[in-house]
Amino acid sequence: MQLPAFAHITEVGPRDGLQNEARFMPTEEKVGLIEQLAASGLREIEVTSFTHPSWIPNLADAEEVVRATRHLPVRAYALIPNKRGMERAQRAGIAGMTFVFSATDGHNRRNLNRSTEESLSEILDLHAAAGADGLLRRISLSTVFGCPFEGAVPEERIYAIVARLVEGGCERIGLCDTIGVADPVQVDRLSRGLIARFPGIVFELHLHNTRGCALANTLAGLQAGIVHFDTAIGGLGGCPYAPGATGNVATEDVVSMLEAMGVRTGLDQAALMAGDRHLAQWRGTPLDSAVWRVAQRCASPEFAPSGA
Repeated sequence: MQLPAFAHITEVGPRDGLQNEARFMPTEEKVGLIEQLAASGLREIEVTSFTHPSWIPNLADAEEVVRATRHLPVRAYALIPNKRGMERAQRAGIAGMTFVFSATDGHNRRNLNRSTEESLSEILDLHAAAGADGLLRRISLSTVFGCPFEGAVPEERIYAIVARLVEGGCERIGLCDTIGVADPVQVDRLSRGLIARFPGIVFELHLHNTRGCALANTLAGLQAGIVHFDTAIGGLGGCPYAPGATGNVATEDVVSMLEAMGVRTGLDQAALMAGDRHLAQWRGTPLDSAVWRVAQRCASPEFAPSGA
């Protein structure tokens, strides 16, 4: 296998994970979780979303979370759906912005109440404005590998959207398997195609595990040349506007697999497990993570935190 020496992990659990939980995690608990994630060595964390609180009630405390975590040695990102969200995020003092829209009109209208074209045009303007203000920026393109409302998405549509983004100065573009329908061959083909057509662009994979293929898709992305991945602690996640979607690929599962294969992540697996315990204690239900399940069943020292 041709594998890279290092892979970059962006933790999205505090945003993509918590937005879909059945109950609200108190602000101080969110801050504690983010602190533990930072302690594991994660240097890029999506801490919240500046969507309207009525859309995502679980992240209604976005301003408080940003302000309470600004002291951490991480690049803190927030999901930004529109101009109003960007203005709120800037007032709160966020360091980075993840601009989101969908590759399909069906999902974009349910998620953002507008067409893909309308969102794309606005996001290109917001992306430019954020750059002028010195903010970190990345794009999160949803439903790349399949849409819950339109089904399969033609790859030429993805190429066309990415071309518009690149022309607009976007240099980090996330390819999101929003509902977890991608397979390794599809991930490999599209990843290789995009890397070949748009050299110099940083492509990222954001994978959900609905059909149990997220780790296989991670490996396919690695072999295709992608080294940036979104993951969520405990396998949390799901999209309120994507019926049937389950959680993101678990951070600890990805890290365990990569490190076993000799691909460094710079993350402390024992510290990640401490974050798992924090999350599981609050949640009161099992986490969707293979590493967590093994640790619970076997109480193996391999997964125990330092000093345990």
